[in-house]
Amino acid sequence: MPEERSRKRILILGGGFAGVKCARTLTKYLSCNEYEIVLFNRENHMVFHPLLAEVASAAVQPKDVAAPLRQLLHGVKCRTEDVLSIDITNKTVEYEGYDGKRRQMEYDQVVISCGNTANLALVPGMDDHAFALKTVGDALALQAHIMEMLEKAEVCEDPVMKRFYLSFIVVGGGFSGVEVAGEINDLVRKSRKFFSTIEEKDITVSIVHSGEHILPEVSLSLRTFAERKMQETGVSMVLNAMAAAATPDGVILKDGTVLEAATIVCTIGTTTLPVINRLDLPKERGRLKTEPDMSLPGFPHTWAIGDCAAIVNAEDGKLSPPVAQFAERQGTQVALNVIRRLKGEPTKPFSFKMMGAMCSIGGRSAIAEIMGLRISGFPAWFVWRGVYLMKLPSFSQQIKVGLEWMCDLVFPRTLAHMKADRSRRVSRAYHPTGDYIFHEGDPATEFYVIQQGQVEVVKGSVTADGEEILAILGPGDFFGEGALIDSGARSASIRARSNVEVTVLGRNVFTQISSCLAPLRDAVAKAMKRRTNIWKNLPEAKEILETIPLSCLVEPMTHPPLKPCDAVETAIELINIHKLDFICVVNDNEQLVGIVSRSDLFRAIELAVQDRSLRVCVRDIMVPEPIFISENESTSLALSTMREHGLKKLPVVESRDYPVLKGAVRVENILDNLVKLWLAGELLVATKSVHKT
Repeated sequence: MPEERSRKRILILGGGFAGVKCARTLTKYLSCNEYEIVLFNRENHMVFHPLLAEVASAAVQPKDVAAPLRQLLHGVKCRTEDVLSIDITNKTVEYEGYDGKRRQMEYDQVVISCGNTANLALVPGMDDHAFALKTVGDALALQAHIMEMLEKAEVCEDPVMKRFYLSFIVVGGGFSGVEVAGEINDLVRKSRKFFSTIEEKDITVSIVHSGEHILPEVSLSLRTFAERKMQETGVSMVLNAMAAAATPDGVILKDGTVLEAATIVCTIGTTTLPVINRLDLPKERGRLKTEPDMSLPGFPHTWAIGDCAAIVNAEDGKLSPPVAQFAERQGTQVALNVIRRLKGEPTKPFSFKMMGAMCSIGGRSAIAEIMGLRISGFPAWFVWRGVYLMKLPSFSQQIKVGLEWMCDLVFPRTLAHMKADRSRRVSRAYHPTGDYIFHEGDPATEFYVIQQGQVEVVKGSVTADGEEILAILGPGDFFGEGALIDSGARSASIRARSNVEVTVLGRNVFTQISSCLAPLRDAVAKAMKRRTNIWKNLPEAKEILETIPLSCLVEPMTHPPLKPCDAVETAIELINIHKLDFICVVNDNEQLVGIVSRSDLFRAIELAVQDRSLRVCVRDIMVPEPIFISENESTSLALSTMREHGLKKLPVVESRDYPVLKGAVRVENILDNLVKLWLAGELLVATKSVHKT
């Protein structure tokens, strides 16, 4: 039932630079008796993003870069509920209310200005091991981490680990990356005098950038100045380099180079919010395409501005860059266009000439390009601070930040930080192939669940290669439980067999969940029993298995493998005809990419029920990254892996790096050969004994 309204309603979705400027302009020109202006923003404050790097370096207090929207926007109804969807045709938005229930709100005009969000997942492991810098919370987390690294380095007796704690990597050489690198460098080096064991040579701050120079947005002369000045203050440049992965130990570059660091800050990678993705409208790299006047094509009552919109600038015919000065001008001009539309007047296209660009590079130095004038060094830094001080949205913020900057010129920055209970956390971690998640003998503090990839359980130095692989674990498996329960050291090492993603539970979280969740407790108990070393009391059997090459036990498949594009009916037919427990799936290069088991067939039925017109393919139901073994690995490892996973049959491939399917090995075939050789060995011993007698 439509709600009764005496006033026309204008919704603004997002409280960033664009949304706040739009709301301020609307309240300036529209009567509150005729129009109701409602602004949705998840936080009850507007974040002044250009100063987040200064929050991370303790130069500015976090509350002073967050302007409360209710104090900032008089005459605007501010709401902090999440907007879930926008029905442009019926002019309603759906949002999640204070009580968790979904509600709808009608509107006459809507301005979409919800911006974007960090997307560190573009680089494997970056989401798990790097800090973003999009919110006040991000800045505070980074600040606390830096302080923690300084404290660890102060008491660390290992010089290698000390340098690791004092190594900081910033991925991205744009404005944000350069500013945060400069601020971290200032904070760490200026704080060194309060730490008796930290030396200048121990500190490393690096910028990893894909281009030949940092700051591609400014002129070459300013870029060169910024690079030279930052290098003089101790910031190193890793240029023409791209991050391929992030790990707990640092950043892996595309060329394989590993940069070790305890702190990674990622300033690249953004993505649009789900509410934008759900709109079935033309987009440009995820951003909503608009008409020249910033309305959406075919919907004159709907507008999009800011980072979520692809707006052509009439000044030069190019897409507007996602920077604050463009967002603010879009906010002003879209508000005026909304007013024109309400009055039946023609709207105007967005047009704006960029005033310039500024960037702080640390060491009380900056670069600036304003109205064609280029300045650098301390004068640019002074201008940078002055301009941003005036751009702060409230007068109280301007006073507070100004006073803090004055104090920063005289007094040292605070080194205080609040410790968090790390043992209660749940997090994720990424480890590349060959990386050790933990080593035998390490203290036990965490429990791990594999999300993607595979790991090896490695024990001591038994074989000629100096180690023994006890088992292979894959997605859904867990490890690390034994030492936690026994309160002892790790009894074996865990090494990534492929690129692996794990969920990490701290000791307290694991204890609490396992104590109240019976299925997990039972699974852990069974795993501990299953993972006892079966060869401990049967060393003779282990020795016999080591003499049997696995390649001699591999049997060809009795059926052709599936392809991911095959229809699921083919899988059902093959499993039925050959009475299989599972069937392998290979790609065009005959490499193993998945398996389909009997239980996976039920998934096909579920998908068909959801959408009867859907053609269900093997790729829709297969288990990717299946457990397998290569034919050059040991027979004892194959048997241990089958025991761990309760398998009767295990796929065998040519090698780990080239997993071409060669066949499979059956548990009964392994045991049959083991028993025959064992009995033959006992018979030989008995015969020798008789001859001696």
